[in-house]
Amino acid sequence: MPLRALIVEDGFQRGALAAARALSGAGWQVGIGSPQEGFASSSRSTSAWHRVPSPEDGEGGFVAAVRKAVEAGGYEVVFGAGDGEVLALSAGREELGAIFPYGPHEDVVRAFDKVELSEAAARSGLSVPGAAKPEDAPVVVKPRRTTVHDPEGGPLRLRAQVAQTPDEARAQVEYLESVGAEPLVQEYVEGDLLAYVAVTDRDSRVVSAVQQRTEEIWPRESGGSIRARTEPVDDELAERVGALLADLRWFGIAQTQFQVAPGRDPVLIDFNGRFYGSMALVLAAGSNLPAVWAALATERALPEVEAPRAGVRYHWLESDLRRAVNERSGLVSSIGYAIGSRHGLWDAQDPGPAALHVKRLAGRALRRVSAANGAQR
Repeated sequence: MPLRALIVEDGFQRGALAAARALSGAGWQVGIGSPQEGFASSSRSTSAWHRVPSPEDGEGGFVAAVRKAVEAGGYEVVFGAGDGEVLALSAGREELGAIFPYGPHEDVVRAFDKVELSEAAARSGLSVPGAAKPEDAPVVVKPRRTTVHDPEGGPLRLRAQVAQTPDEARAQVEYLESVGAEPLVQEYVEGDLLAYVAVTDRDSRVVSAVQQRTEEIWPRESGGSIRARTEPVDDELAERVGALLADLRWFGIAQTQFQVAPGRDPVLIDFNGRFYGSMALVLAAGSNLPAVWAALATERALPEVEAPRAGVRYHWLESDLRRAVNERSGLVSSIGYAIGSRHGLWDAQDPGPAALHVKRLAGRALRRVSAANGAQR
C-alpha cells in the first residue's frame, strides 16, 4: 500500500517544499493543500494539489476542505506548514479522517503561545528574553500568536519586529492591537542566531537532532537566515531543549531558535513546531526529519537515522542579493557562497519551484514598471 501524506500550507512555504522533497525521497506520495498552487505543488516530489482555503478565512471551511482532500487522495497523515494551519488542524483533528501527528490539542496551543512557551523554557533551565517597555528601545515587539484574520479580509501572518526607537515600538504595539493580536515587548538580545532542531516521539524523547548557526540574516536584526551552516550539537543546550520538549509534552518536529550573545547563555527567541523555512539545510546534512516524523506518526519502522554532517551550508540567494544591493557590498561573496550550498527552492533535479518563483518576480517587476509609467503620464 502506498504511503500517502498531505501537507497543508499557504502555497509559498519553502518549508513545505523541503518537506515534500524529503518525504518523497523516503517513498511517500505527497499531496499539497493550499489556497493556490505554489512552490511545493509545482515540484516533481508532489503528486496532487487540492484547493484548501486559509484557516483564517474560517476554520470550519478549512477543516472541511482538508477532509475532502484526504478522502480524494487517500492520505494517511496530514501536516500543517504554518502556525495557522497547525492550530486549525489540531482543533479539528477528529474530523480530518487522517492522522494529525501531534500531541493533545492543549499542548499544541501551549507551545505556540509565546507566554506559555517562555514559562516552560524557564522551568527547563533555558534563558528567555526579559520583559521590556517601548521606552527601553531597542526592543523586540512580537505577537503572542502569529496568525489572525486581517480586518481587511484574508489571513494575516505576523512576525516579530525590532523597534529601534520608543516611537517605533509604540507604533508596532498599536498595529498589532489594531489587527486583534496581543503584543509582547521584550528586550533585544544581539548575537548569533542559533537553531536546535529535533524530532521527538510520542513520549517526547528526542529521536534525531541537528544544530545550525546563521552566518547572515536579512533584514538585519529581525530577518531570516540567508546563510547558515550545520555544526556539532551542544550537549548542554540539547539537554535543556529536551527538558523543554518534555515539559510541553511535544510530539513531532521542533525548531528552537536562540540568540547567542557573548558571555551569556543562549536566549530562546522562537519555537517553530512545524516545517520551517531553512529546513533544506538539515536534509542536506543527512537528517530526513520529516520522514522520521511520518514513520513515528504512522508507527512504521524508522528510516535509518544518521548523525548529521557538520559544515553543510544553506543559502537563500535571492535575499542575500537584496542584502548586497542594499548594503552595497558582498555581491561577489554572495554568489560564491551559493556554490556548493543547499538552496530552499533551487534543485537541478526539481527546477519547477525555482522557475515558478522567477516567473512571479518577473511579473512583479513588470507591474511596478507599468505602474511607474502610468504615474508619469
